[in-house]
Amino acid sequence: MSVENKDSQSKKTIVIIIISLLLGVNGLLLWQFFNKKTDLQQTKVELKNTTAEKETLNAELQKVKGDFDKLNQENAGLQNLLSSKDEEIRSKIAEIQRLINSGDAAQLKKAKEEIANLKQLNQNYIAQIDSLKAVNKDLTNQNSTLNQDLSTANTKVGALTQENSTLSNKVAIASILKTVNAITSGVKYKGSGKEIETTKAKQTDRIKTCFTIVENQVVDKGAKDIYLRIIGPDGTILSSSNETFMLKGQASVYTIRQTIFYENKSTDLCIYWEKGNSYSAGKYTVEIYCEGNQIGSSSVTLK
Repeated sequence: MSVENKDSQSKKTIVIIIISLLLGVNGLLLWQFFNKKTDLQQTKVELKNTTAEKETLNAELQKVKGDFDKLNQENAGLQNLLSSKDEEIRSKIAEIQRLINSGDAAQLKKAKEEIANLKQLNQNYIAQIDSLKAVNKDLTNQNSTLNQDLSTANTKVGALTQENSTLSNKVAIASILKTVNAITSGVKYKGSGKEIETTKAKQTDRIKTCFTIVENQVVDKGAKDIYLRIIGPDGTILSSSNETFMLKGQASVYTIRQTIFYENKSTDLCIYWEKGNSYSAGKYTVEIYCEGNQIGSSSVTLK
C-alpha cells in the first residue's frame, strides 16, 4: 500500500471517530433535553396542583371566616360573654392564612389540618352561642314574668295607696268635731241676776251661743279650744283683744275662746260674750271653730 493510500485511510478513520463522538454527544444532549423536559412538565403539574390546592384551601378558609363573621353579627349582644373564644378563632384564622400564603406543600398540608380543627372550633362556638341564647331567652322570660308581677304589684300598691288616701281622708273628716242645735240669742240680766233672752239691741247685755258637740269616738280625748267669731252687722269681727288663731294656714282674729275637756261623749256647751258697750241693731253671725275647722254656725237679729 502506498503512502497516499495510508494517509487517506487514516483521515477516514479520524473522520469516522469524530462523527461517532459527535453523534454520541448529540445523543447525550438529546437525552438530557428530554429528561429535563419531563422534569419541567412534572414541576409544572406539581405547581398547578399546589396552586389549585392553595386556592381551594383559601376558599374554604374564607367560607369558615365568613360563617364566623356572620355568626358574630347575628349574636352581637353575646360578644362580651364570648370574647376569649372570639380571639382564639380569629388567631387561628390568621395562622391558617399564613400557612396558605407560604405555598409550601408541607405548610398546605398543615393548613388543611388546621382548617378541619377550625371548623370543629367554630361548631363548638355555635353550640356555646346556642346555649347562651337559651339561657338568655330563659332570663328574658323570667324578666318578663317579673315585670308583669311588678306591674301587678304596682297596680295593687296604687290601689292600696288610693284606698289608704281615701281612708285617711275619711279619718281626717271623721276626726273633726261637729255641732248640732246651735242657737244664738241676746240676753239681759235683771237686778236679781236672772238671765232673760231678748231680741232688742239696746236691752242686750251679752250674746249667748249654745250648741251640742256630738259624740265622736275617733277624736282623741283631751283639752279642746273652742273659738267663736261673732261678725257684727257691719261685717267686722267683734273682739276686745284682737287675739288670733290659725285658720287655713293664716292668723285670724276671734271673738272669744273657751277650753273644754272632751271625752268622746255628746257635750252641751254655752258661750257668752259681752261687748262692753251697746249693741247695734242688725244681724249677728256666729261661727264656731275647733282645731282650725269650722264645726258649726248660728245667727241672731237684734232690733
